[in-house]
Amino acid sequence: MSYRPMRSRSSGASGMIVPEYKIALLGSLGVGKSALTVKFITRRFINEYDPTLEDTYSKEDVIDNQTMLVRLMDTAHGDAENLERYIQWADGLVVVYSITSKHSFNYAKNLLQEVSELQKTRDTHEAPVVLVGNKNEMERYRQVSKLDGSSLATQYACSYHEVSAAGEFEDVENVFHETVREIRREAERHMPLKPLFISEEKTVPASPPSSRKDRDRAKSPQPKAPRVLQKRTVSSFKFFNKGFKIF
Repeated sequence: MSYRPMRSRSSGASGMIVPEYKIALLGSLGVGKSALTVKFITRRFINEYDPTLEDTYSKEDVIDNQTMLVRLMDTAHGDAENLERYIQWADGLVVVYSITSKHSFNYAKNLLQEVSELQKTRDTHEAPVVLVGNKNEMERYRQVSKLDGSSLATQYACSYHEVSAAGEFEDVENVFHETVREIRREAERHMPLKPLFISEEKTVPASPPSSRKDRDRAKSPQPKAPRVLQKRTVSSFKFFNKGFKIF
């Protein structure tokens, strides 16, 4: 697999060149892909959508103190032909199911299997996949446990979230921010290494004396530095001559 450099584009609002990340949302009809997309883009929850329409949304966002452009594709179908197109388009994939529908969970399971097989045909590194259980505000109608969701995510080595498009915006925002972070980490793992150049320090030989005077000076022995004798002081005197007398 080859390395695909991260795209960048000019932002219309600020005119800056910012990195661009593409995320495709996959899942059966009615699981809330459109609701999650619009919630992230506008902070609003809208309940009714046409599930047969495919659309792409863009949002300039700040993630980890860096401005970037996040593009979301709200897909309408999951057949093999379109699925391959989504995988080729996206930098990351979000597979969505509803916790109130066992059928949507099984559909997500099949999607993960198909995605795993199609990822191997990409001409670049694999796109990270995130599994999302939506509609967790409808706990009384739950058909898929959190354990089932996390186990499926572990099976396909993808991260897992349970959220509600009708709930807190921060929970939905976290899903897409974490997806972008996974895309960045995956790209960094496959970034080609830069060649390492090691410079060798060479000792420059001293140039020979140019004049006869310099040659004579080089041959003549250099005077040694004078030796400095340290003066020792004696603090007391003892007389050992018993015959010494003081008058």
